[in-house]
Amino acid sequence: MNKVFISHSTREDPYGGEVRGHVIQGLRERGYDVLVDAERLLPGEKWHPRLYEWLLECRAAVVLVNRAALTSTWVHREVDILMWRHHFNHSFLVLPAPVGDVTPEDMAAAGFEDLMSLQLVRRIATVCKGDVPDAAEAAEAIVRAFPPLPAPTDDDPVQRWAEDITAQLSQVRTMSRLARMGRALGLHDRHLASSPVTDVSCGFLAAQMLHTHDAPRLRSAVGEVARHMDSTALNELVRLVLPVWIDAASARRVLPEEGLERQAVVLNVHRPETGQYYLGRAFCMDVSRYCCISVSAPPPGEEDPEDELRLACEQHIRSRFGMSSREPLAGAPRLRDCDTYVVIHAEHCTLPQAERVVDWLHEHIPWVHILLIPGEQLPDDSALPGRLSQAALLTPPFGADDERVAIRVAYGMLNDWGIPHIGDDAWMSRINRTNARG
Repeated sequence: MNKVFISHSTREDPYGGEVRGHVIQGLRERGYDVLVDAERLLPGEKWHPRLYEWLLECRAAVVLVNRAALTSTWVHREVDILMWRHHFNHSFLVLPAPVGDVTPEDMAAAGFEDLMSLQLVRRIATVCKGDVPDAAEAAEAIVRAFPPLPAPTDDDPVQRWAEDITAQLSQVRTMSRLARMGRALGLHDRHLASSPVTDVSCGFLAAQMLHTHDAPRLRSAVGEVARHMDSTALNELVRLVLPVWIDAASARRVLPEEGLERQAVVLNVHRPETGQYYLGRAFCMDVSRYCCISVSAPPPGEEDPEDELRLACEQHIRSRFGMSSREPLAGAPRLRDCDTYVVIHAEHCTLPQAERVVDWLHEHIPWVHILLIPGEQLPDDSALPGRLSQAALLTPPFGADDERVAIRVAYGMLNDWGIPHIGDDAWMSRINRTNARG
């Protein structure tokens, strides 16, 4: 049965709750399996961990945007995950529905710009314009606007990422260990069942892992099952979850915007590895969809740091694509259905110097995407020079200490379980071989 997720914040809004109830009824009458937390929360709960699982397994979603939803942290988080899936799979339907007196302008002001890009929101807003309609009439307009879903497709990297993690966890046959893993992820026994040995869903745990931004907690969770997996499955599990400490909503901002040939993002972090983790998170560790070239120039001696960074960019790009020094840099091959990113750590350059390197690189390879890590942190309201004025300035929702701890934990996981680090040549060569096949 086709599953439809309802995102809402209507528990303290009688009118919104009534609209929600009629929408649920209308969708079920059309044969949909409706996933909504209001019917499945335990007493005293404001949120249920099954939400992450529902957000991954649903085939469509309705977002009820009342006044409470405009400021709801959870609704914003749910929308981020839903639009992340929609970015890769446009057949995944997200239907935004203003409720009550909420207008498209209210939604834009509240940070729902992504929802505003979906044309259906205009249709719903027109139906509900003016006085607040009867709840049943408002719900009928929403259900009427919900189109028949297309045939299911497997082109959903977010879903496949969760399935890959699930496949590795399915090697663990001792249910008590899976329960311990759940507790390490912060789940309460009431979500795992009261028995110490219980049939814990590997898919449920995979969904939780994808949204565990606490790196030490993630390492503890993997440690609970590490001895119950063979080395191949354990290595693959660690590789798959390495970037999940990066917030999904933040990572999604490095994805190329539709219709743009190239994108430049100034990433306000300290380590080049973080840029690579951002890409791994954004692209769901699907290395057939992106190619990452990481560049850090050595500390300058007598040479100009700008020249050194430009030379390092050229050398790394030539090495990645197997180009000789005689071939023009503009001849770098563009991989089919694969976005190429150059992560530039401009540690020893000023921002104007780094801008000139970015400009030079785009002159030679116009289609390449760039993540620029500046030499020092920039205030959020910084005016970026030159062509960087068109770039996005992305400050992550974590600080320098959090970044340092997360990278150390990642190194620890990789060292303990025998996998080369994300920046190591062996790891990168494996990615490069996969990308070359793509």
